[in-house]
Amino acid sequence: MGHVSSMMYSGISFYKYLLTKESKIYFLSALSIGIIYFIVLRLVYPIPSYYSDSFTWVGAAQSGQPVTFRPVGYSKLMIFFKSFSTSDVALIAAQFFTNLVVNLFLFCTCLYFFRFRKGFKILLFCLLIVNPFYAFYSDYISSDPFFCCFSVLWFTLLIWILHKPTWLLLVAQLIVLAALFELRYNAIFFPAISALAVVLSKQSVAKKVSSIAVSVIIIVAIVAATTYVTKKFTGTKTFSAFSGWQLANDALHVMQHKRIDTSKIKDKEIKQLTNFTQNFLEVNKKAFPDSGATAVFMWHINSPLKKYMKVYDRKSKSYFKIWNELGPVYSKFGRTIILQNPVSYVRHFVLPNVRAYFFPPLEIYETYMEDRDTIAAVAQKFYQYKSNKTPPHRPALYAAIFNPTLYLFIAVNIFFIVFGIEYFFSKRYKSKPLLYNHTLLCFTAFYLANFFFIVLLAPSVFRYHIFILTLSFPIILYLVQEKSSAFQYQEEPSELVRANKTSY
Repeated sequence: MGHVSSMMYSGISFYKYLLTKESKIYFLSALSIGIIYFIVLRLVYPIPSYYSDSFTWVGAAQSGQPVTFRPVGYSKLMIFFKSFSTSDVALIAAQFFTNLVVNLFLFCTCLYFFRFRKGFKILLFCLLIVNPFYAFYSDYISSDPFFCCFSVLWFTLLIWILHKPTWLLLVAQLIVLAALFELRYNAIFFPAISALAVVLSKQSVAKKVSSIAVSVIIIVAIVAATTYVTKKFTGTKTFSAFSGWQLANDALHVMQHKRIDTSKIKDKEIKQLTNFTQNFLEVNKKAFPDSGATAVFMWHINSPLKKYMKVYDRKSKSYFKIWNELGPVYSKFGRTIILQNPVSYVRHFVLPNVRAYFFPPLEIYETYMEDRDTIAAVAQKFYQYKSNKTPPHRPALYAAIFNPTLYLFIAVNIFFIVFGIEYFFSKRYKSKPLLYNHTLLCFTAFYLANFFFIVLLAPSVFRYHIFILTLSFPIILYLVQEKSSAFQYQEEPSELVRANKTSY
């Protein structure tokens, strides 16, 4: 796939490239922009934005709880940065500047390996560094800023592994991979992309096998450790109760539209749960109107999944322990309903979610603080806020920052699909750098894996796509640049012929 090797910046080392005048200008510009953005951000919003999940992480950080409704990796980071400052400033600064540095690393890597023309360099710099979106989305008490920038860092390391794999690079990407899985469990498919990059790289078979094996072992070890801790803390042997609730939520999109034949269900517990849910939905059908693929059944206080907690033959009285206890039950229930009704599942959950993938709701980015006027007591206590009142929300500013980025994501998907297909069928990849072709292949696999993971399992919202959006900028700009170069190449001979005819 391509026969031209990577076209490094003037054939010099990456270290020397970073010392060039061009690089220094970009560094100084990025640093200046970053400092200005952060100062303005803290003046405009002296308190970061909170949403419902934020208080789960804050609560876990405050209590030191080893497991909670979501992965506790972010709570551990909150505890770490709390040692630098009792306020939230250290955490938000870390989120903001980590995103800035990682985006700059991606920018420099792509400029070093791929020959971007000046206009495309400036455009890429604007998208990755000047873009105020990264400042505002970093101003959330959320695992998203770290997860997204670590995902970008991990993929950028894969580009370096594709170029020249070293033990240092292989170990670095494994460490980042472990951190990603601690932050969000949908990183479970990331090792497959790592494996693809390792297979495409130039190294011995033994080194490739060992690298892939270690990445799998790391994920398995984290799963085993989390399952052990969850069992010890809640009494239920499960890795992620959340995934069970999620699967049950997805299955209820089928039950909203179709009556389930329980005679086909052999498991008594699942049959009982199905009958309960079916009867509940029939009586309360108007309470949950069909509005596409959502997570409403997971969190709504009157959802059948929440109501079943009261009639379930539970071992504990603790809400959190019952929630975990039901995780495996709901997982089995969800699989049963979905596998018995695959067509209905595709029609009522997957297809609406496909549309939501390409046109995702802004969700938490629609408003500051989810339009709350007060801050929850747990957050006020943890960060020692003097008041529980939220700062001015400034909705016009929010719309100006987040709405254009949403439309940019829609455009990016269209550009990637159109230009990617054209790049392949025109066979232009045969004359392009092998490193770019391998990078494009890995990104395409990453894009598709993320696409299917989301549309099949999780209701799509905009924050799930930020790392894909960030990585797509250099990938797509290179495709556009090479397409425009092809047009110029086609035009030049005709111009030369006309010149020759004139001279005769």
